[in-house]
Amino acid sequence: TLVEITGLIILSILTVLTILNFVNIMSFKKVGSPVKADFNNLISVLIPARNEEDTIEECVNSVLNQSYKNFELIVLNDNSTDKTESILNSISLKDNRLEIIKGKSLPADWVGKNYACHQLQMNSTGEYMLFLDSDTIMSEDCIYNSINFAVKNNADLLSLMPYEETKTFWEKVIIPMLYFAVLVFLPLRMIERSKSKKYAMGNGQFMLFKKSFYDKIGGHEALKNRIVEDVWLARRTKEFGGKLIFADGTDILKCRMYKNFNEVWNGFSKNFFAGLSFSVTGLILVNLLYLILFILPLFLLLYGLIVSNLFLIYISIILIILPVIIRMSHSVYYKQPFWFSFLNILSSVMLILLSLNSFRIIRFGKGANWKGRDYKEDTIKS
Repeated sequence: TLVEITGLIILSILTVLTILNFVNIMSFKKVGSPVKADFNNLISVLIPARNEEDTIEECVNSVLNQSYKNFELIVLNDNSTDKTESILNSISLKDNRLEIIKGKSLPADWVGKNYACHQLQMNSTGEYMLFLDSDTIMSEDCIYNSINFAVKNNADLLSLMPYEETKTFWEKVIIPMLYFAVLVFLPLRMIERSKSKKYAMGNGQFMLFKKSFYDKIGGHEALKNRIVEDVWLARRTKEFGGKLIFADGTDILKCRMYKNFNEVWNGFSKNFFAGLSFSVTGLILVNLLYLILFILPLFLLLYGLIVSNLFLIYISIILIILPVIIRMSHSVYYKQPFWFSFLNILSSVMLILLSLNSFRIIRFGKGANWKGRDYKEDTIKS
């Protein structure tokens, strides 16, 4: 029947994606412990901070405690209205290696983070520049391991996927879908090997540039109004013939992106539609993909039970189990919550709702809101 054929088509697609997932896991380069190297490049660690009182102290201290010593640390206080400034001042009194910059007022044609990063790089002197999000925490050897990896592989841009820490229910439901999207749908080998900008991935939590190449591509100024700046920087690296490496940094880097449902909802709503380049067609295709592959099997199972179709029941159970197996692999390799693998259907539903909300607020609302700033589509559209 047509229903059974639909089940078989979904099974064939999920089988291919499951294989791709495990190929990606096996080929995902990990930034590990290096052999002692002779180089001692000056690295500028650049942190934009706007209303980060909950995370900025731990982030900055993780930099100051690095085993790699030849770095300069510059933090830009982007007009924070909370205790960020006082926390930074307190740290700088104890350790003069911390340089604090007061952010200028945001120009109308810039996105806040991009302008903050632009100001930071203008004040940096390192041969390498590491843009680090203020909620990201480095292990003691993170810089040493990363610069060794970047130099050894001649990377113009090295971006890392950190261990994404989750504590609350909705964090554990939604955040692991970041790993899911990367490992299931993106051929990771092509990011480094292909010259096409279609195979580009960057994570703004950790972006390590050669200073000379960053200048060559025009830095953040070249994409000053793009809200998903990490992906666009990765694409621009490819456009200018640079070597882009996206690697596994879960052993040396961690980040807790959001701390409750509202932060998760607002954060993903800000990025989702923009990450699809504001393409309505792309939005529809992504939603159909998640709906057909990860939600429809549940309804096929219910239908099979109602009509007592054993073949359809067995197929549907396999369709539901395969994404769970994929999620389990992520829990093993990337320390994601194990039992929430069984809630993949709920995760997929939430992702669809987030994508629709992202479309709604950007196309019909005030625009994407982040850190108290609204960004309308006409100002952030590429």
